[in-house]
Amino acid sequence: MAEMTTQAASVPLVQRQAAQMVLGAPLQESMVAHLDEDVEANLCCPNGLSCVLSTICFCSWIGGLKTIEQNEHAAVMVWGKYVGSITEPGMKIINPVGTELRRVSTARQTMDVQELKVVDARGNPIMISGNIAYQVYSVKKSRVDVVDAYSYVHRQAPMILRKVASRHSYDDLRADLTGQVQDALKNSLQAVVADAGVKITQFDLTDLSYAPEIAQSMLVKQQAEAMIEARRLITGSAVTIACDAAKQVKTLGHELSKETEDQLIKNVLTVICSHQGVTPTMAV
Repeated sequence: MAEMTTQAASVPLVQRQAAQMVLGAPLQESMVAHLDEDVEANLCCPNGLSCVLSTICFCSWIGGLKTIEQNEHAAVMVWGKYVGSITEPGMKIINPVGTELRRVSTARQTMDVQELKVVDARGNPIMISGNIAYQVYSVKKSRVDVVDAYSYVHRQAPMILRKVASRHSYDDLRADLTGQVQDALKNSLQAVVADAGVKITQFDLTDLSYAPEIAQSMLVKQQAEAMIEARRLITGSAVTIACDAAKQVKTLGHELSKETEDQLIKNVLTVICSHQGVTPTMAV
């Protein structure tokens, strides 16, 4: 009878152990995520020792009135330990014994990344600048988990800009019609600064140019490419115009020999494609 009872009691235990093996990782991640979130602090009695000492020294409560400004959060530290956050503005009564407030602004802010020298995907040195819009959303992460969230963003942003820019060519960075580069910049920086309680709302390129040592050579290259493209357009249009001219002459009833038609097309092409003025000639 006792043996049957032991077996019956052991079944739920085995089931619980199996469930923990299957669900252990998600449960652990959920618990860690929960503990990592900002929680509302108990302001009047955050710690037993603080309550006792503040009761004995009741006059110390005079210094317990604190003001939390709009767009401001505060992390409550009691004897050096984080116990919660204040996320609502207004006048607060806080136990003054052993309590410290670490404030942070949650207003939207911007920063500039000025003229970084980067080697693009084709090996060309370029100068690139960007602008970042961000906002602190967690006072615990920004004031407890890291030393200084603002400095953290300022140090991480140039590294992310270099890393993303090096994966694209100069032309892709300048065009970016689909917003692929902008999304890559924003998402890459967000993944890095999330631990600091910072949300990246925008990351745009503000300036892009070739480095001074190759700027002149690349300008010549761009001018050559533009000239080739222009010549290709002019030549294609000239051929169309010359052929249409020959067809129009025939449509009007004029008979053209093969040699005359070829000469007409040649003259039209010469006039359109020539850089200099042309002088018409006539055989006598």
